[in-house]
Amino acid sequence: MEPEKFLTHAEFTSLLKAAQDDRERCILLLLAGAGLRVGEMTQIRAEDVDFSKGYLHVQASNAKFKKSRTVVLLPQVYEAISKLLTGRSKGWLFPSYRDGHISSRQVQNILDDIATRAGLQEVKHQDKAGKNRHRVHPHLLRHSFAVWSLDSGVPVGDLQDQLGHASLATTAYISRSAQTIGGRHICGQSCQDFLQERCTEDGQLLILKYYFYQYQY
Repeated sequence: MEPEKFLTHAEFTSLLKAAQDDRERCILLLLAGAGLRVGEMTQIRAEDVDFSKGYLHVQASNAKFKKSRTVVLLPQVYEAISKLLTGRSKGWLFPSYRDGHISSRQVQNILDDIATRAGLQEVKHQDKAGKNRHRVHPHLLRHSFAVWSLDSGVPVGDLQDQLGHASLATTAYISRSAQTIGGRHICGQSCQDFLQERCTEDGQLLILKYYFYQYQY
């Protein structure tokens, strides 16, 4: 995978620094810190988040292939969600100024603004309709999450479950640039302490948490 098709950790840190409010930070962390599809992210409700266990339940109606799944949330991701939901226990995580939730197009516009402030946005090409296609878009952050996860040793099967893939095209992720390796922030023992305090789940999810909680954004 070419370097421009995913973000380095330094680039993602630049995006986080360029975020202007809690909503923008939460969007970045859910896409690049949990690997959600943009359509899944826009339809999150407060009721879908299990703060006691650090999980997000992606409803079948919102997921590709109409298959529900449980997504592991890094501590910093669900802390961002919790902050955004302050004073609310139900309803859309990202409500629209009108009725309903924000759209995928609105998310792209938000990312355009963040990436421009961070000095990372650029036009890569024009589509058949003549519209500009930019480097930083929601799926780029999802790709980045997959690359970082493989770099940190997440088993392919666990990553596939996290991403909600019917099958994972690992070749594209594994044949990545060596530039992505390094620059990771490891929580160390604090991650294991967190798991021991909060995890009583079945073995598969426990293993998944062990790997994913190594990251600190």
